[in-house]
This record gives sequence, C-alpha cells and structure tokens, in this order.
Amino acid sequence: MSRFSINTRRRPFLATGAAAMLAVVQWATAAPSLDDVVAGVHIDPAQISVSGISSGGFMAHQFHVAHSEHIMGVGVVAGGPYYCSAGSILDAVTKCSQFIMLECRQFGLDAKLCGKTDRAPKTTQDARRVAAASFAEAKTQEAAGRISKLGGLRGDQVYLISAEYDAIVPHGVMDAVFHFYADADKAAIEAGHIDYNRSFPARHTMVRDAFNKPEGDVVGNCALPPAPPPPTERNAFIDDCEAVARQRQARDQCICPPAAAAGAAAAGAAAVCPPAGKQAVCKDLQDVDLAGAILRRIYGVEALKGGRMAVAESEVKAFDQRSVFSKFSDIPYTELQNASMAREGYVFIPKSCTDGRKCRLHVAFHGCLQGGLTDRRSGQSGNLFAKFAGYNEWAQANDIVVVYPQVQVRNGTLASPPVNPQGCWDWWGQYYTHAGYHTQAGKQIRAVAQMINTLAGGRELLPVPAR
Repeated sequence: MSRFSINTRRRPFLATGAAAMLAVVQWATAAPSLDDVVAGVHIDPAQISVSGISSGGFMAHQFHVAHSEHIMGVGVVAGGPYYCSAGSILDAVTKCSQFIMLECRQFGLDAKLCGKTDRAPKTTQDARRVAAASFAEAKTQEAAGRISKLGGLRGDQVYLISAEYDAIVPHGVMDAVFHFYADADKAAIEAGHIDYNRSFPARHTMVRDAFNKPEGDVVGNCALPPAPPPPTERNAFIDDCEAVARQRQARDQCICPPAAAAGAAAAGAAAVCPPAGKQAVCKDLQDVDLAGAILRRIYGVEALKGGRMAVAESEVKAFDQRSVFSKFSDIPYTELQNASMAREGYVFIPKSCTDGRKCRLHVAFHGCLQGGLTDRRSGQSGNLFAKFAGYNEWAQANDIVVVYPQVQVRNGTLASPPVNPQGCWDWWGQYYTHAGYHTQAGKQIRAVAQMINTLAGGRELLPVPAR
C-alpha cells in the first residue's frame, strides 16, 4: 500500500474529527438563548407588529394573515399576496416576481422568449383576480383552523410600498396585496388604516435617509435608471434615497417657497401647493425613511413622538435560534437546518425596556441575500439589515423591541431540500419547507411565533403546533 493511499484513507477520519471539533467550538461559542437576552423585558401583547422587504415582505404578510389575532399591524415592502405562488416555485419566479425574466434578459436571450416568463398581474382586474384567489386560500385555511380568524385583520394598520423602479416585484403583485386588505369582499380594512406608496423613486430596496448612517458604502446611494444597479455581491438592498426624493419634490413643486406663497397671497391668488395633480406623489415622496413610515402607520404619530436616537452596531444582540426550536423539537439543530434558518437571530432592546415598563414589539423580516451570514461583504461583519435598515433608531426613542429572525442559504437538492440558494424566507413551499408553509404549522412561522412567545414572557400567546 502506498503512502498516498494510506493518507487518502485517513482523510475521512480526519475530516470527521475536524468537523466534530468545529461543532464543539461552535456550540461553546454560541450566542445566548433568546430567554437570556430578553430577561427582564416586558412586552405589551396588544402592541405586536411585523414588517419585511422582498421575501421578508411576503413573509410579513403571510405571518400577519396566519396570526392576525395577535398582530395589530404590518408593513410590506416589495412583497406579495398570501399564497401567491400556490406552492409552486415556478409560479413564485414568474407570477409573483420577475426573477426568471430578469435572468433571461441578463443572459441576452430573445426578448419575446423572456417576456413569456413574465406572468405577473398587469391590470387592476388582474390584481383583483390574484387577490381573490389569495383570500380564498386564506378562507380555506381559516375554515380548517390552520390560521387565525380573518376578521382579526379588519382593525389592523397596514403600510405598503411598491417603488417606482422595482424590477423584481412589479406593481401588479403589490396591488394584489392592497386589494387583499382593502376590498370589501376580502379583509375590508378601512381606507384610513392603509397607506400604499406606489410612486417613490427607488429600486428594489429598503429606503432610508442619512440619520445615523454608517460610514462607507454599506448603504447605497439610491442610483436610478439609466444608471445600472450595484452588482449583487455589493448590494445590501438598503439605500439612502433622501437626496433623490428632495430632487423629485423640487421637480414636482412639492415644496412651496415662503416668498412665492407670500407673493401669491398678496396678489389675491388662491395658491395650491402642492399642485392638485401632484398631492399623492408629494405625499409618497415624504417616506424617505421606510422604517419610520411603517412604524408611524402601525403605532400612530403620537406613539413615535420621541423621534429617533442614534444606535451603535454593538447594541444589536445575537441570540441562538436553536434554542427557539428546542421549545417544540427534539432535534432543534436539524429542525433549524430543515427550515433554512441561521444559527443566530438578532434583537434590539432599548435601554428603557429593561426597567420594567411594557414595550411594543416589532418583528422585521429581511429580504433575500440579507440574512444570516449571507449578507457579509468586504469589510463588514454581516447582519446588515438588522443594523442599518432604520428600525433601531426609532425603537430606541419610543420603547419598541425589534427582533430580526434570520434565514440563510441552504444548498440542498430537489431530493434533499431545502433549496434556498439566496437565503429567502419561504413563501412558495416546493423544495423548501413544503406544504403548510403559509399556516401556523409552517416551520418558519412556528419559529417566529415561538420567538414572540419568548419575548412575551414564555407564555403561549401565539399557537405553535408541535409539528
């Protein structure tokens, strides 16, 4: 037997031993449990809300529908309607997003061929049809007792945004979410409880402003067409769009110079500013800080009267998501992997919420390529959405605990899922967490519900089915 063959035969043993040692080290250096991190925190069970962007927007809406009895408001940034994919990954990337069409164009394939992959709703009638199918599925799950009673949605607060240049989730998909919530034959939420921003000048991104903005290029500069988007490997999908919004406000006469207003009054003219045809657009342009816009819609202006306070990156704390699964699973690490969830999640706890007072709770779902270790970039430690999306600054000043559940890339196979190459939340089921993903029994929904229960003092506020 040659020396080479001996070494070759030893490698599996050495690899196994190294893996075992690494596992021990990882276990020893694991983040603390969520119970330990939030010890002493008291959550108001009537003040729990959710929001998310992209796949996190789909999940926020999905979670809201599944647990509407206990969720009092939702923010959806570039997401889509409940059960949009109908459990099909093909529908997810053709009907509910333009992912396949964009990939097709990127490879320079025939434009007509690429266009055939775009099956997203185009008209109001299309969007209403998609919303009707979505609500019908919700009614089916309600009747089976797998989600909360849909009547619980009626008094809730809703913020929706579909940015002007979003090429990934088109307007028609978000329009279906609006009709799900607003139409009289569906959730029938009152008009005064819904904000739908459909004209903000941005791409597929979490819009924020310059307040407490980190140094460097982690937060983008909101480049708009015809400028190309940043390459995916350098795109955190978080952009400072304040300057862009100000330019649009000037163009659309949203800002009235005091001198001009005084002159018009002196001349006896009835000055209208913003112009009558631009008032809706001008209102949309005010949302340069989406986290603030979402939280204001959900909790009200008075609840956020504390404004914003700067927050250091180190104040966002990690917790071990395996400990969450251990509450309802005998094999928490395997369960976590099968759900494509990262080992660590994150939570921000304002200083004021450690002194015994009751605080609000907001759950923020990241988008694809933003969670777990997936969003690590050159010179950055990852966890960019939890640090820089803009929620923490409002939370610090207004007694809001923010929890950031995390999923990450899992390169499974069709025979051995999950298949989640971009670290997205599950809103299609197929080759991922499978049937039931959109109900209270869904693996990811169960995990997040358990996080909320832990934050609520360990009681079963939200139902968490064992399997």
